[in-house]
Amino acid sequence: MEGCVVKNAEGEYFLVSQRGGRVKLDAAEDIASHVGQQVKASGAFVDAHEPGSSAPPPNRTGPNSKGAVHPEREFRVLKIDVLSQSCAPTSGKKR
Repeated sequence: MEGCVVKNAEGEYFLVSQRGGRVKLDAAEDIASHVGQQVKASGAFVDAHEPGSSAPPPNRTGPNSKGAVHPEREFRVLKIDVLSQSCAPTSGKKR
């Protein structure tokens, strides 16, 4: 996966693609040094649960399925290759 590494106010890291898609990152190594860089991340998608909890999220079902809780997907990073020291603007770029 390629994209720009960003950090939100809660301290979570995300990879934002050129199209604006956003995927939460989980890495064994510190990825703070990659914030603001265009990278290629290698790894796999995993189901994410509440921090510090080994139990799966609650399964809420009922007549209104909008209240159902679905596991969040995140990308477990095994390797990061820096493509550029800064992220390219997402608007106005032509290829």
